[in-house]
Amino acid sequence: MRRVLLHLGLHKTGTTAAQSFLYENRELIWPHFSLILPYKTRKAGLSEAATRHSIYRLDATLNAFGTQMNDLLNSLDFGTRRGMILSEENFSGLRPSRNSAEGYAAAPELAAALVNLIHHRLHGEEVDITVYLSLRQRGGWLRSLWAHDLQHARLVRDFDDFRATLDHLPSLQETANSIRDRLPQVSVRTEWLEDLQARRFGPGAPFAEFLKLPRDKASRLVPPKQSNHGLPEPVLVELLALNRSSLDETALIAQKKAVIQSARDELIG
Repeated sequence: MRRVLLHLGLHKTGTTAAQSFLYENRELIWPHFSLILPYKTRKAGLSEAATRHSIYRLDATLNAFGTQMNDLLNSLDFGTRRGMILSEENFSGLRPSRNSAEGYAAAPELAAALVNLIHHRLHGEEVDITVYLSLRQRGGWLRSLWAHDLQHARLVRDFDDFRATLDHLPSLQETANSIRDRLPQVSVRTEWLEDLQARRFGPGAPFAEFLKLPRDKASRLVPPKQSNHGLPEPVLVELLALNRSSLDETALIAQKKAVIQSARDELIG
């Protein structure tokens, strides 16, 4: 039986660390599973195709995602028994803070399309597919979205105003439930970031378990080297002030970059 794990996000729930775990251990993973990480999906335009569909919700945009994903699947070497692990948070749709009207509403249909494509690629074979979603408590998740947008966009809302614009969105657990309802014959697994942080491999722990490597190989797994550490509150306040300033975009980007780098240097030191 081929085993497939589809990690479909969600944003700001430890996905960077999860993908770092998979990348750092790719040589141990490859003999057993083909590995699809964002450097592949984004190079192939798949991330953009998925997020475009989450905005427009058209048959044409879903078909475009399917066509591009089918091309990628056909390029993979599954050998005689190899399974697949995929991790791409944008396959649940555009980050909700950039698509507040839809949020993750397109996630179930994107997941269903992906599952159907995998069954088609491995037609005639027994395939066990698990959809995995990492979750996060709503307050911490929204604050992480706010902090991200402070850094990467000219966001001028304070946190309370920002949160109010997203209050109408379903919870992450409800998103997972919607995917589970859409795919009753697929195992949909969830883990909370708050719980994963206490485990040996952090957000990589569910993957370590899924791999079921022989003991000698499992002992060689290493923890993720990369993760997104939150910036201190005074730094976020400073970034908000810069976004609200009259600086032109070039100067704003330069000053924000300097503030963020200084904060990260202090965290490391």
